[in-house]
Amino acid sequence: MQSQQLFDLKTVMTFAVSAYKQLGDSYIVHGTVTNKLIVATNLGLLDDSRAVFVDHVTAECEEIAEQMIQYYKGLTFKAMGAKINDFEQKVLGLINCKLVDRRDIGVIASLPKAYFRSVKRDATDTKMRKLSTTSIHIGTIGQEVESTINILNCSFIQSLQCHVVNAEISGNIVCFFTKHPAEHWGESCTIKGKVKRHQTSKFHNGKETVLNYVKTVDKV
Repeated sequence: MQSQQLFDLKTVMTFAVSAYKQLGDSYIVHGTVTNKLIVATNLGLLDDSRAVFVDHVTAECEEIAEQMIQYYKGLTFKAMGAKINDFEQKVLGLINCKLVDRRDIGVIASLPKAYFRSVKRDATDTKMRKLSTTSIHIGTIGQEVESTINILNCSFIQSLQCHVVNAEISGNIVCFFTKHPAEHWGESCTIKGKVKRHQTSKFHNGKETVLNYVKTVDKV
């Protein structure tokens, strides 16, 4: 029976951030070079036949690792409200323990992607809630709209098999459904579309305009 091997949480988290950056801000599960293999190599767990190339671990990676640890400590408050899933419960346990078993290296290796996605989502939510306090409906129902939009978020909805785009036009929130992913819209673009309806968002409680027949005219 293999003896238990424990590693310092921040050390493993730092290697996980380094692996994520080495792979182009990606989390790769399959193949000859994965996030988990890079972390395991940095920890000295692999022999020469299985070890992979690893980049120099920078001070920035260590700083981000500490930020991640503090961020995930916030799950404690979420858990108090019974709004935590099994994966989050596992992460919270590792964060509080401050030690990582060899068997859990894969969990830590997956966290940078989840962290950066969460930070981006939190920033978007904050911006939308701020905009919601002054956002007004634009146009009239059926009216054609041509304007520059700044993309706030583009998410894929599995149940509908399409994307929903949240954006703003002159500080006013708009949204629309599309088959095109985030790359198609970029950060800003000029669009044509029609006003489908005006509504009050159930998410941010602000006024937003729903568009349809939206297409890009020119990327900004």
